[in-house]
Amino acid sequence: MGALTITALSTGPAGAASVDPLDPQPQAEHCQPGTRAVISSNTANTLDVKYRTSVTNDNDVTQNFKFISKKSGTTTYGLSITVSTELKAGIFGKIAAEINGTVEKSKTAETGEEVWGTVKPHSTIKGDYGNWKENVSGWTAYQYSNCSYGSKTYFNAWAPYRTNWRIYY
Repeated sequence: MGALTITALSTGPAGAASVDPLDPQPQAEHCQPGTRAVISSNTANTLDVKYRTSVTNDNDVTQNFKFISKKSGTTTYGLSITVSTELKAGIFGKIAAEINGTVEKSKTAETGEEVWGTVKPHSTIKGDYGNWKENVSGWTAYQYSNCSYGSKTYFNAWAPYRTNWRIYY
């Protein structure tokens, strides 16, 4: 009977370690294939304004003011691309876990919220009331078993995290 012969192959310059032909990449990375989402940057947060008001002080002395929100509104989380429900939940979960643990799927700015202070002489103070949104950008791509990625689709995502008055001149 003939004997089975296995020849060891080598790669690279002389003296390099030989490669087992039955397992040519014993140290190769392996990843579970599937679509992945990566948050690549935390962009500037924005106020989703639900109510705007202002007061002008035409006097020579400082005056008190009080703003009360007259309109409510709900801000919901969102994504600039269409993806599966599971991937959208994964992206939202990443925003909560990696960026801001207080984000919510939706947040309602209520009526009757008050803020007060003083207005400088001969100036106008403005007030915006609404929900702050955590904004991020990132990408999704299919990851292969060798851990490489297919073509990337870029996205912007946001999630509300608190109601707020923004007062400014």
